[in-house]
Amino acid sequence: MKRQMVMDLEGLSPIKVSIDQFYGIEINDFAVTVAKTALWIAESQMMTETEGIVMMDLDFLPLGTEANIVEGNALRMDWNDVIGKEKLSYICSNPPYVGARYMSVRQKGDMGIAFEGWKNVGDLDYVACWYKVAAEYMEGTLVRTAFVSTNSVCQGSAVANLWKPLMQKGVHLDFAYKTFVWGSEASTQAHVHCVIVGFSTAESKKPKKLYDGDRYQVVKHIDAYLADADDVFVEGRGTVLCDVPEIGMGNQPIDNGNYLFEKDEMEEFVKMEPLSKKYFHPWYGSREFINQKPRYCLWLGDCTPAELRKMPECMKRIQAVKDYRLASSRASTKKSPIHQQDFKPRTCRKKTIL
Repeated sequence: MKRQMVMDLEGLSPIKVSIDQFYGIEINDFAVTVAKTALWIAESQMMTETEGIVMMDLDFLPLGTEANIVEGNALRMDWNDVIGKEKLSYICSNPPYVGARYMSVRQKGDMGIAFEGWKNVGDLDYVACWYKVAAEYMEGTLVRTAFVSTNSVCQGSAVANLWKPLMQKGVHLDFAYKTFVWGSEASTQAHVHCVIVGFSTAESKKPKKLYDGDRYQVVKHIDAYLADADDVFVEGRGTVLCDVPEIGMGNQPIDNGNYLFEKDEMEEFVKMEPLSKKYFHPWYGSREFINQKPRYCLWLGDCTPAELRKMPECMKRIQAVKDYRLASSRASTKKSPIHQQDFKPRTCRKKTIL
């Protein structure tokens, strides 16, 4: 028979954790309300469970706790105004992801504020702001932070641009989960490749754990690429290491979408312009590669002027690209409009201009 213990606490509450101890910042007013409600629901559920453990009736209503969710832009406010860092223990979040080339004017303004005085910020994704702001907030404290974010923060140029300056100021990784797929219940089944990075500015005596799926290993050090290795940063350089051709900008259509088609769009276009079928080729960017769902590029580089004149729909696309490039504010783009009398692509060191 199980023994049950009844706690006589003489008016003292057995609950040592309440939602009064949780603080948050949310930019969307509706999401603020949802978050507060969710905290109160969770508190009610936990109090019910606690009653069964301590064998006491615990009053939940009227509400005596405060859900400290503040409405505001986390990148434009002092987190100390929400909760003083000396009173805090942990920070956790899933910051919003927006690619470096897809930010709104406001988001670019946030980047400028968060990274004022930093170099090479233009190649960082929006999520990098939270790492920078959290690191500055934690400085001189025992606060520890863990963020779920896209794995872009631990790949490519972002590592040297973001982590090298942070680590030079004393930031180190306490634990990390290597890339994993965060699935979606949406009908399109989009997947995001994420990492979890735990970091702080105070050295911990706890073992550092590096997770890979369900397995983990205890390591001496975790570098910014999420490897068991010393801190080494691969940085960009302006000159080649040996006598090889330079790599320029790679694939940069500058076509305003006129040459890129989803599969169904390509099929509809071919119905209108049957001769164009052989000029469509699979096209992979990062999104297409991750989801293994290519778009299709209408590449007319091998098409002769005589054949092009038989394809009026293709001619419309060419004219649209020309108009788009001529209307650009970038001098380099204006220098490369195609002309109807010359449909052969001009190839330069950096890119092929269609």
